[in-house]
Amino acid sequence: MKKDLIAIGKIHGTHGVKGNLKFEIFVKNFYLPEEIYIKNEENQPQPLNIETVDRRKGLIKFKNYDTPEKAKEISHRLIYVPEELLPKLGEDEFYEFQLIGMDVYYNDKLIGKVEKIDDRLSQAYLIIKCTDEKTRHLPFINEFVKDVNVEENKMQITPPEGWFSL
Repeated sequence: MKKDLIAIGKIHGTHGVKGNLKFEIFVKNFYLPEEIYIKNEENQPQPLNIETVDRRKGLIKFKNYDTPEKAKEISHRLIYVPEELLPKLGEDEFYEFQLIGMDVYYNDKLIGKVEKIDDRLSQAYLIIKCTDEKTRHLPFINEFVKDVNVEENKMQITPPEGWFSL
């Protein structure tokens, strides 16, 4: 897959008889370009041209996919766009893909990597796979996350007392 393609949504199942598909977008305030990408069976980017989008109903239709059978061929896949099309973020805002895999440091010592982000609750949590093989959760707040450097793929943290004994 091209390195600059980022997953920004997902195509779900078919809807109706005209080739419409249900979809969701993971990125707030993102408007789909006319051409998006999915992965084909060989894990290579496959361009798709959007015919119509109904965000209110959560439906999308692609050119040359005008029957439920044809649309089913591309269902249940992630939607990718070139990274440069993503909306610019404010200071101290990050996309999930920028944080996943980031090295985590405490007192300038590598302690682990960000494995994933859990944002199901009102407060997002970093899921960190530590060098001692334990997985720990850390609230993604300024009190604990002191610095995030996307260019260097480094994060400095100051976890709460007792965090390492969990």
